[in-house]
Amino acid sequence: MNWFAKNVYIFTFVLILLCGTVATSSPDGSADWEKKTSVTITNGDLSVHFRDNSASPKILSGIQSLFNTKGASGFDAYDPGAKGASAGMNFEHIISGHRSRSNKFTPRHRKYDLFQLADKDSVVLVRDRKDSPWDVSSTLTYRVTAPHYIDVEFRCRAHNPSLFGRRRWGIFFFANYMNDVEDVALNFLGIERAGGQEKWIAADAPKGHPDWNRGGTYRHIDAAPLECDKDVDFRLNSWSYDYPRFTRPFYYGRAAHGMVLILMFNKTFSQDDQIRFSLFKFKVPRYPRPAWDFQYVVNKVEKDREYGFKGRLVWKRFVSAQDCLREYEKWQRQATSTENSRMIS
Repeated sequence: MNWFAKNVYIFTFVLILLCGTVATSSPDGSADWEKKTSVTITNGDLSVHFRDNSASPKILSGIQSLFNTKGASGFDAYDPGAKGASAGMNFEHIISGHRSRSNKFTPRHRKYDLFQLADKDSVVLVRDRKDSPWDVSSTLTYRVTAPHYIDVEFRCRAHNPSLFGRRRWGIFFFANYMNDVEDVALNFLGIERAGGQEKWIAADAPKGHPDWNRGGTYRHIDAAPLECDKDVDFRLNSWSYDYPRFTRPFYYGRAAHGMVLILMFNKTFSQDDQIRFSLFKFKVPRYPRPAWDFQYVVNKVEKDREYGFKGRLVWKRFVSAQDCLREYEKWQRQATSTENSRMIS
Protein backbone atom coordinates (compact mmCIF):
# COMPACT_ATOMS: atom_id res chain seq x y z
CA MET A 1 0.00 0.00 0.00
CA ASN A 2 1.58 3.38 -1.00
CA TRP A 3 1.79 6.41 1.27
CA PHE A 4 -1.30 8.12 -0.15
CA ALA A 5 -3.48 5.01 -0.01
CA LYS A 6 -2.39 4.25 3.55
CA ASN A 7 -3.25 7.74 4.75
CA VAL A 8 -6.62 7.70 2.97
CA TYR A 9 -7.17 4.36 4.69
CA ILE A 10 -6.41 5.73 8.15
CA PHE A 11 -8.43 8.92 7.55
CA THR A 12 -11.42 6.91 6.33
CA PHE A 13 -11.28 4.67 9.38
CA VAL A 14 -11.28 7.68 11.69
CA LEU A 15 -14.34 9.11 9.90
CA ILE A 16 -16.10 5.77 10.20
CA LEU A 17 -15.18 5.63 13.88
CA LEU A 18 -16.66 9.05 14.53
CA CYS A 19 -19.89 7.93 12.89
CA GLY A 20 -20.06 4.98 15.27
CA THR A 21 -19.38 2.16 12.77
CA VAL A 22 -16.64 -0.48 12.94
CA ALA A 23 -14.36 -0.85 9.91
CA THR A 24 -13.06 -4.32 9.04
CA SER A 25 -11.08 -3.77 5.85
CA SER A 26 -9.14 -1.08 4.04
CA PRO A 27 -10.95 1.02 1.42
CA ASP A 28 -8.94 -0.52 -1.42
CA GLY A 29 -9.75 -4.04 -0.21
CA SER A 30 -6.09 -5.01 0.04
CA ALA A 31 -6.18 -6.37 3.58
CA ASP A 32 -8.18 -6.48 6.78
CA TRP A 33 -7.41 -4.64 9.94
CA GLU A 34 -6.73 -7.27 12.56
CA LYS A 35 -8.08 -6.59 16.01
CA LYS A 36 -5.57 -7.73 18.64
CA THR A 37 -5.10 -7.77 22.39
CA SER A 38 -1.34 -7.54 21.90
CA VAL A 39 1.10 -7.50 19.00
CA THR A 40 4.88 -7.96 18.80
CA ILE A 41 6.55 -6.26 15.83
CA THR A 42 10.19 -6.81 14.90
CA ASN A 43 11.79 -4.53 12.33
CA GLY A 44 15.43 -3.56 11.97
CA ASP A 45 17.07 -3.64 15.41
CA LEU A 46 13.82 -3.24 17.36
CA SER A 47 11.43 -5.74 18.89
CA VAL A 48 8.35 -3.95 20.22
CA HIS A 49 5.37 -5.36 22.11
CA PHE A 50 2.12 -3.37 21.95
CA ARG A 51 -1.03 -3.82 24.05
CA ASP A 52 -4.62 -2.62 24.13
CA ASN A 53 -6.54 -1.41 27.19
CA SER A 54 -8.27 -4.71 28.02
CA ALA A 55 -6.10 -5.37 31.12
CA SER A 56 -5.51 -1.72 32.02
CA PRO A 57 -4.65 -0.29 34.50
CA LYS A 58 -2.91 -3.48 35.67
CA ILE A 59 -1.24 -3.85 32.27
CA LEU A 60 -1.07 -0.56 30.38
CA SER A 61 -1.79 0.14 26.73
CA GLY A 62 0.80 1.40 24.27
CA ILE A 63 4.33 0.00 24.16
CA GLN A 64 4.58 -2.75 26.76
CA SER A 65 8.24 -3.56 26.03
CA LEU A 66 10.96 -2.21 23.76
CA PHE A 67 14.21 -4.01 22.96
CA ASN A 68 17.09 -3.09 20.69
CA THR A 69 18.41 -6.53 19.73
CA LYS A 70 21.67 -5.07 18.43
CA GLY A 71 22.40 -2.39 21.03
CA ALA A 72 21.34 -4.09 24.30
CA SER A 73 19.41 -7.23 23.48
CA GLY A 74 18.32 -8.20 27.00
CA PHE A 75 17.52 -4.69 28.26
CA ASP A 76 13.91 -3.49 28.10
CA ALA A 77 13.70 0.29 27.72
CA TYR A 78 10.72 0.33 30.06
CA ASP A 79 10.43 -0.46 33.76
CA PRO A 80 9.88 -4.22 34.20
CA GLY A 81 9.37 -3.96 37.96
CA ALA A 82 5.64 -3.18 38.13
CA LYS A 83 3.11 -4.03 35.42
CA GLY A 84 0.84 -1.17 36.41
CA ALA A 85 3.70 1.28 35.92
CA SER A 86 5.51 -0.25 32.97
CA ALA A 87 4.79 1.16 29.53
CA GLY A 88 5.96 3.56 26.86
CA MET A 89 4.06 6.12 24.80
CA ASN A 90 1.13 5.37 27.11
CA PHE A 91 -1.85 7.72 26.82
CA GLU A 92 -2.21 8.51 30.53
CA HIS A 93 -4.30 11.64 31.11
CA ILE A 94 -6.61 14.19 29.58
CA ILE A 95 -6.43 17.27 31.81
CA SER A 96 -8.37 20.54 31.88
CA GLY A 97 -7.97 23.82 33.74
CA HIS A 98 -10.98 23.28 35.96
CA ARG A 99 -11.70 20.90 38.82
CA SER A 100 -12.83 17.52 37.49
CA ARG A 101 -12.48 13.93 38.64
CA SER A 102 -11.80 13.10 34.97
CA ASN A 103 -8.45 14.93 35.10
CA LYS A 104 -6.72 11.72 36.25
CA PHE A 105 -6.01 8.55 34.26
CA THR A 106 -9.21 8.37 32.17
CA PRO A 107 -7.48 7.06 28.98
CA ARG A 108 -6.41 3.98 30.96
CA HIS A 109 -10.00 2.92 31.55
CA ARG A 110 -12.69 1.57 29.21
CA LYS A 111 -12.08 0.38 25.67
CA TYR A 112 -9.00 1.35 23.69
CA ASP A 113 -8.93 -1.20 20.88
CA LEU A 114 -5.71 -2.26 19.16
CA PHE A 115 -5.54 -3.06 15.45
CA GLN A 116 -2.61 -4.28 13.37
CA LEU A 117 -2.50 -2.57 9.99
CA ALA A 118 -1.98 -4.13 6.61
CA ASP A 119 1.75 -3.34 6.43
CA LYS A 120 2.28 -5.50 9.58
CA ASP A 121 4.79 -2.94 10.90
CA SER A 122 2.05 -0.63 12.24
CA VAL A 123 -0.64 -0.75 14.89
CA VAL A 124 -3.31 1.75 15.89
CA LEU A 125 -5.13 2.25 19.17
CA VAL A 126 -8.69 3.46 18.60
CA ARG A 127 -10.74 5.28 21.25
CA ASP A 128 -14.43 5.89 20.61
CA ARG A 129 -16.01 9.03 22.06
CA LYS A 130 -18.47 6.97 24.09
CA ASP A 131 -15.55 5.42 26.01
CA SER A 132 -14.08 8.81 26.97
CA PRO A 133 -15.52 10.84 29.87
CA TRP A 134 -14.30 13.87 27.92
CA ASP A 135 -16.35 12.91 24.83
CA VAL A 136 -13.10 12.77 22.84
CA SER A 137 -12.50 10.30 20.00
CA SER A 138 -8.89 9.56 19.12
CA THR A 139 -6.43 7.34 17.28
CA LEU A 140 -2.82 6.66 18.22
CA THR A 141 -0.79 5.03 15.45
CA TYR A 142 2.65 3.45 15.92
CA ARG A 143 4.91 2.29 13.09
CA VAL A 144 8.14 0.38 13.77
CA THR A 145 10.69 1.62 11.23
CA ALA A 146 14.17 0.20 10.63
CA PRO A 147 16.70 0.43 12.03
CA HIS A 148 15.64 1.78 15.46
CA TYR A 149 12.60 4.05 15.17
CA ILE A 150 8.96 4.09 16.23
CA ASP A 151 6.97 6.70 14.32
CA VAL A 152 3.87 7.95 16.10
CA GLU A 153 0.79 9.89 15.04
CA PHE A 154 -1.97 11.05 17.41
CA ARG A 155 -5.31 12.41 16.18
CA CYS A 156 -8.28 13.52 18.27
CA ARG A 157 -11.58 15.38 18.19
CA ALA A 158 -13.46 16.86 21.14
CA HIS A 159 -17.20 16.60 20.61
CA ASN A 160 -18.25 18.63 23.67
CA PRO A 161 -15.74 21.42 24.44
CA SER A 162 -17.77 22.59 27.44
CA LEU A 163 -16.34 19.62 29.35
CA PHE A 164 -12.98 21.43 29.30
CA GLY A 165 -14.35 24.33 31.34
CA ARG A 166 -14.19 28.04 30.72
CA ARG A 167 -10.44 28.03 30.03
CA ARG A 168 -10.91 25.53 27.19
CA TRP A 169 -7.34 24.21 27.06
CA GLY A 170 -6.71 20.47 27.18
CA ILE A 171 -3.57 18.50 28.01
CA PHE A 172 -3.15 15.09 26.36
CA PHE A 173 -0.46 13.46 28.48
CA PHE A 174 1.78 10.56 27.42
CA ALA A 175 4.06 8.58 29.73
CA ASN A 176 7.32 6.65 29.33
CA TYR A 177 8.13 4.69 32.49
CA MET A 178 11.82 4.02 32.03
CA ASN A 179 13.97 1.13 33.14
CA ASP A 180 17.34 1.98 34.72
CA VAL A 181 18.95 5.14 33.38
CA GLU A 182 22.45 6.57 33.56
CA ASP A 183 21.13 10.08 34.24
CA VAL A 184 17.54 11.09 35.07
CA ALA A 185 17.76 14.44 33.25
CA LEU A 186 16.03 15.37 30.01
CA ASN A 187 18.54 16.91 27.61
CA PHE A 188 17.33 19.52 25.13
CA LEU A 189 18.43 22.62 23.26
CA GLY A 190 17.03 25.70 24.95
CA ILE A 191 17.69 28.85 26.93
CA GLU A 192 18.36 29.19 30.65
CA ARG A 193 16.95 32.72 30.95
CA ALA A 194 15.16 35.40 28.93
CA GLY A 195 17.41 36.59 26.13
CA GLY A 196 19.86 33.74 26.69
CA GLN A 197 21.76 31.89 23.99
CA GLU A 198 20.63 28.47 22.80
CA LYS A 199 22.63 25.71 24.49
CA TRP A 200 22.34 22.12 25.66
CA ILE A 201 20.42 21.93 28.93
CA ALA A 202 20.23 18.96 31.31
CA ALA A 203 16.87 19.48 33.03
CA ASP A 204 16.33 17.42 36.18
CA ALA A 205 13.03 18.88 37.49
CA PRO A 206 14.27 20.49 40.73
CA LYS A 207 12.14 21.57 43.68
CA GLY A 208 10.98 25.16 43.99
CA HIS A 209 7.49 25.50 42.55
CA PRO A 210 4.63 25.28 45.11
CA ASP A 211 2.94 22.53 43.06
CA TRP A 212 6.13 20.48 42.63
CA ASN A 213 5.59 16.78 43.28
CA ARG A 214 8.69 14.79 42.34
CA GLY A 215 8.92 16.40 38.92
CA GLY A 216 7.79 19.09 36.52
CA THR A 217 7.24 20.32 32.98
CA TYR A 218 9.21 22.43 30.50
CA ARG A 219 7.58 24.59 27.85
CA HIS A 220 8.66 26.14 24.56
CA ILE A 221 10.43 29.50 24.45
CA ASP A 222 7.30 31.21 23.03
CA ALA A 223 4.74 29.53 25.30
CA ALA A 224 3.00 31.02 28.34
CA PRO A 225 1.96 29.14 31.50
CA LEU A 226 -1.40 27.39 31.52
CA GLU A 227 -3.83 29.08 33.90
CA CYS A 228 -6.05 26.96 36.17
CA ASP A 229 -9.14 27.68 38.23
CA LYS A 230 -8.32 28.31 41.89
CA ASP A 231 -10.07 25.17 43.15
CA VAL A 232 -8.17 22.74 40.88
CA ASP A 233 -6.63 20.05 43.09
CA PHE A 234 -4.65 18.21 40.39
CA ARG A 235 -1.88 20.55 39.22
CA LEU A 236 0.88 17.97 38.91
CA ASN A 237 1.03 18.17 35.10
CA SER A 238 -0.40 21.61 34.36
CA TRP A 239 2.20 23.92 35.93
CA SER A 240 5.53 24.48 34.18
CA TYR A 241 8.94 25.95 34.96
CA ASP A 242 9.43 29.52 33.80
CA TYR A 243 13.00 28.59 32.76
CA PRO A 244 14.77 26.81 31.24
CA ARG A 245 12.69 26.57 28.06
CA PHE A 246 13.30 24.49 24.97
CA THR A 247 13.89 25.91 21.50
CA ARG A 248 13.57 22.76 19.38
CA PRO A 249 10.94 20.02 19.78
CA PHE A 250 13.10 17.08 20.82
CA TYR A 251 14.88 15.73 23.86
CA TYR A 252 17.07 12.79 24.73
CA GLY A 253 17.75 10.81 27.88
CA ARG A 254 20.75 8.62 28.73
CA ALA A 255 19.61 5.10 29.67
CA ALA A 256 21.66 2.27 31.17
CA HIS A 257 23.77 -0.10 29.04
CA GLY A 258 24.89 2.78 26.84
CA MET A 259 21.43 3.36 25.35
CA VAL A 260 19.62 6.58 24.52
CA LEU A 261 15.93 7.41 24.16
CA ILE A 262 15.20 10.33 21.84
CA LEU A 263 11.72 11.83 21.42
CA MET A 264 11.02 14.34 18.66
CA PHE A 265 7.90 16.10 17.42
CA ASN A 266 6.62 18.01 14.41
CA LYS A 267 5.33 20.88 16.55
CA THR A 268 6.65 23.37 19.09
CA PHE A 269 4.17 26.15 19.90
CA SER A 270 1.41 27.84 17.91
CA GLN A 271 -1.84 29.63 18.67
CA ASP A 272 -3.62 26.29 18.26
CA ASP A 273 -1.43 23.80 20.12
CA GLN A 274 1.95 23.05 21.66
CA ILE A 275 4.30 20.35 22.91
CA ARG A 276 5.69 20.32 26.45
CA PHE A 277 8.31 18.04 28.06
CA SER A 278 7.74 16.44 31.48
CA LEU A 279 10.02 14.60 33.90
CA PHE A 280 8.86 12.79 37.04
CA LYS A 281 11.01 11.00 39.60
CA PHE A 282 8.60 8.99 41.74
CA LYS A 283 11.01 6.02 42.00
CA VAL A 284 14.18 8.12 42.19
CA PRO A 285 16.56 7.87 44.05
CA ARG A 286 15.58 4.42 45.31
CA TYR A 287 15.59 3.19 41.71
CA PRO A 288 17.12 5.10 38.76
CA ARG A 289 13.82 4.85 36.86
CA PRO A 290 12.28 8.21 35.96
CA ALA A 291 9.26 8.90 33.79
CA TRP A 292 10.36 10.70 30.62
CA ASP A 293 7.02 12.09 29.49
CA PHE A 294 5.51 14.67 27.18
CA GLN A 295 2.31 16.64 26.72
CA TYR A 296 0.34 17.62 23.67
CA VAL A 297 -1.68 20.72 24.58
CA VAL A 298 -4.65 22.08 22.65
CA ASN A 299 -4.73 25.75 23.61
CA LYS A 300 -8.44 26.28 22.93
CA VAL A 301 -10.55 23.21 22.26
CA GLU A 302 -13.11 23.65 19.46
CA LYS A 303 -16.03 21.34 18.74
CA ASP A 304 -15.27 18.48 16.30
CA ARG A 305 -12.05 20.07 15.06
CA GLU A 306 -9.23 17.59 14.42
CA TYR A 307 -6.05 18.09 16.42
CA GLY A 308 -2.88 16.04 16.62
CA PHE A 309 0.85 15.65 16.24
CA LYS A 310 3.47 13.39 14.70
CA GLY A 311 6.54 12.19 16.51
CA ARG A 312 9.42 9.76 16.42
CA LEU A 313 10.93 7.68 19.21
CA VAL A 314 14.55 6.53 18.79
CA TRP A 315 16.00 3.67 20.87
CA LYS A 316 19.66 2.98 20.08
CA ARG A 317 23.22 3.18 21.39
CA PHE A 318 24.19 6.64 22.59
CA VAL A 319 26.86 8.34 20.48
CA SER A 320 26.78 12.04 21.40
CA ALA A 321 24.47 15.00 21.85
CA GLN A 322 25.28 16.07 18.29
CA ASP A 323 24.24 12.65 17.02
CA CYS A 324 20.87 13.11 18.75
CA LEU A 325 20.53 16.49 17.05
CA ARG A 326 21.36 14.89 13.69
CA GLU A 327 18.62 12.29 14.25
CA TYR A 328 16.11 15.10 14.76
CA GLU A 329 17.33 17.07 11.74
CA LYS A 330 17.22 13.97 9.53
CA TRP A 331 13.65 13.19 10.57
CA GLN A 332 12.65 16.82 10.03
CA ARG A 333 14.09 16.77 6.48
CA GLN A 334 12.30 13.50 5.71
CA ALA A 335 9.01 14.90 6.97
CA THR A 336 9.43 18.06 4.88
CA SER A 337 10.29 16.01 1.78
CA THR A 338 7.26 13.77 2.30
CA GLU A 339 4.96 16.76 2.74
CA ASN A 340 6.34 18.44 -0.40
CA SER A 341 5.84 15.24 -2.41
CA ARG A 342 2.28 14.95 -1.14
CA MET A 343 1.49 18.54 -2.17
CA ILE A 344 2.98 18.01 -5.64
CA SER A 345 1.03 14.79 -6.20
